[in-house]
Amino acid sequence: MSGPTTNALGATPPPVTIAFYTTGDTRQATGNSMSVSDAFKKRATLLASSPSYVFGVATASDATNTIRALPANLPIAKVYFVGHGNADVFFFDGAPDGTDNFKTVNSDGVLLNPGAVHSPMNPDSPDGTASKGLIDQLAAHLSLSTSPVEIDFLCCNSGSTLVGTVAQALSGHKINGSVGGYNNDYRTNFVGSKPKEPPPATWWTGPGWYDIIQTDDQQKKMLKRATNNAIPSFDTSSNIPP
Repeated sequence: MSGPTTNALGATPPPVTIAFYTTGDTRQATGNSMSVSDAFKKRATLLASSPSYVFGVATASDATNTIRALPANLPIAKVYFVGHGNADVFFFDGAPDGTDNFKTVNSDGVLLNPGAVHSPMNPDSPDGTASKGLIDQLAAHLSLSTSPVEIDFLCCNSGSTLVGTVAQALSGHKINGSVGGYNNDYRTNFVGSKPKEPPPATWWTGPGWYDIIQTDDQQKKMLKRATNNAIPSFDTSSNIPP
């Protein structure tokens, strides 16, 4: 894996932005010929500092190993999770099932509440062990940043629960920053040509990603839209406790 290296004097590298995206969704993305996961990857690449910091992995354990392989003195300023999610989890791999029921998903295949404790009496109960391993690895790099950091969930419904549990899990690591997400559906939306009836021109600056927050019902009513290659304002943002 490529990435920055420490110079001979051991100077701290500049902070970077990294992005994870949901892999394994081979369905065709709306409006173009690429797969859904390829669209997530393309979106993540525009957000990260460079393609070297865009990671498509299948599990939280794989994500942990990816961060562990980075130089130990590399500060991380932002972490994006781009793809599928629900109130309780971010999916590292695959498409959500019809009910978005996280209990049917292997706990290593998602990022969930790092404090969740698996019950031996209930094989479907969540287990936060793998997620805690990832959060601890990220914390080691986030704590090196001299400016406020962000963890941003660009996926559906994460603002309901996941944002708060991840912020709480970072408590005690001396990190100044926040975790943000959305209570409704997040749509990574590429517009290649100007719409026939665009909203006010303030958001249109040419072809690019104009991501949308929309209701999660059948109507899919647009609630907000970001400007070109930006992200919409968060529905939920939690400060990381001391």
